[in-house]
Amino acid sequence: METKYTIYLADDHELVAQGLSTLLLQIQEVEKVVTFKNGKELFQACMNEKPNFVFLDYEMPVWDGKETLTQLKNNFPKIPVLMLSMLNEKSIIKECINLGASAYLHKDSSTEELHEAIKSASISEIYFSNEVKKALSGTLKGQTGQLTLKEEISEREMEILKLLCDGLSPKEISEKLFLSQRTVETHKTNIMHKFDVNSIAKLISLAIKNRIV
Repeated sequence: METKYTIYLADDHELVAQGLSTLLLQIQEVEKVVTFKNGKELFQACMNEKPNFVFLDYEMPVWDGKETLTQLKNNFPKIPVLMLSMLNEKSIIKECINLGASAYLHKDSSTEELHEAIKSASISEIYFSNEVKKALSGTLKGQTGQLTLKEEISEREMEILKLLCDGLSPKEISEKLFLSQRTVETHKTNIMHKFDVNSIAKLISLAIKNRIV
C-alpha cells in the first residue's frame, strides 16, 4: 500500500501558505496539507493528531519558527521539522540544524526540492535547498571545538564531510569528485564511525556545531 503523508504547515502569510500547500499537494505521497497562522496553533494541533512532517516559516508572530521548532523537538522528537525562510543567513541556518531541523529551504523552493527534502527527512538525512547551499558553501571553516574524534579525519574524508554539510547526497558527491558512489559511501561510513554517530543528521549537526570543517 502506498504511503500517504499528512503535512502541517505554519506561515502567517496566507498567500504564501496557500502557494506552498499547492506545491506540496503536487507530490504524489502527500495526501493532506493543513495550514496554520503561527507555530503555537500548529503545536497545539500536534497535541491532538500528529502529522508525518511539519513545515515552519522562520518568521512568524506568537511563536516564531525557532520557538516552535524547539517546542516540537522537546515534545515530539520523532516528527521531522523542515524550516522555510526567505533568510539565508548562515547563523540562522546552523542554529536551526543544531535545534533539530531536518531541512532548511528557501521559500522559492521548487516542488522537486520540497519532495527531496521530505524524502531526506524520512531517512533522517538533512536537506538544504539550492539557494541555501549557495549561502552555506565555503562558510564552515573554523577551529575544532569540544568534540573529540575517535580517529583523525583524512584529507579526502574532510572534503566529503564538507560536501555533506553543504547538503550534497553521496551520489552528487561522487559525480563532483569523480569517485564511485560506493567509494563515497565507504568514506561516509568511516566518517560517521570517527564521529561516533549513526545518522547523517547527527553527523552534520556535530560538524556544524563544532566547526570541524
